[in-house]
Amino acid sequence: MIYSNIAYAKLDLDFDRRLFALEYDKLILPHSRAIYNSKMSWERTRQLNQTWNMVDPDIYDKCNIYTGYSQHEDRGVAQWQMVQLMCLETDDSDSDMIKKEVAFGGTFARNMTLGRDWKIKPEFEHLKIVKFIRTMPIKKMCSIHCVSLETGTFASIHRDSRWFAEAGKKDTVENNGVCEQGYTVITLNISDGGVPLYWALDNQYDNVKFANDPVYMCSDYFVHGVPVCTSRRRQIRITAMPDEGFDDLVDHGTKVVVPPDIEYATKETWYPG
Repeated sequence: MIYSNIAYAKLDLDFDRRLFALEYDKLILPHSRAIYNSKMSWERTRQLNQTWNMVDPDIYDKCNIYTGYSQHEDRGVAQWQMVQLMCLETDDSDSDMIKKEVAFGGTFARNMTLGRDWKIKPEFEHLKIVKFIRTMPIKKMCSIHCVSLETGTFASIHRDSRWFAEAGKKDTVENNGVCEQGYTVITLNISDGGVPLYWALDNQYDNVKFANDPVYMCSDYFVHGVPVCTSRRRQIRITAMPDEGFDDLVDHGTKVVVPPDIEYATKETWYPG
């Protein structure tokens, strides 16, 4: 089954949230590093934040931001702590950009290395969380992306899986890197931080939606953000190809399907102004 037209759906999976939260804090969080959204995404989503009534506008303007590659401005409110549980061996044929992105471990790296063989980092192989992920009906993984937010912090509105198509093609979910290859993104919502994820389809920004199931699949192609947390938020996002049996986990009553006539954002309107 093709999942690229499913923007969101709950997955009927269960795990010990308390156990995973303890393991996250002890064995994952200490490896994390601070990450930010770009200055452009913050500037161009300030009005959308107000439309969604997600974060007080004065607080939204204080989030730490990237001002350039590996350059950031700390303005008072942190965003995520992130660590990637997978790694990819690079070689001399890889560009410096690929080497930097793979070492950083963010979501952009998965699009730059389609078809490559990502592996679990040895120091995380023994985690109960990793063993649970290995029991899921999925195959070829290219990312196990762990992100947390502390009390009093938030995630400004952004997109993760940007990957512009070749010239002449529309920038759609179906042409968007990992989706085009058959991957989907599965979120383990270990702890929600007291708030849901806010998100919306392209050019339907007034119709904000909320995601807060314990496990769900989503397309991080679409804009999304997180309000101010009242406790620690812990999430693990797995980018993988569904395998036999995966469809049995999909709660089809919760699906949000991408309309066939959707008006996608363009490179010029990638973030709503």
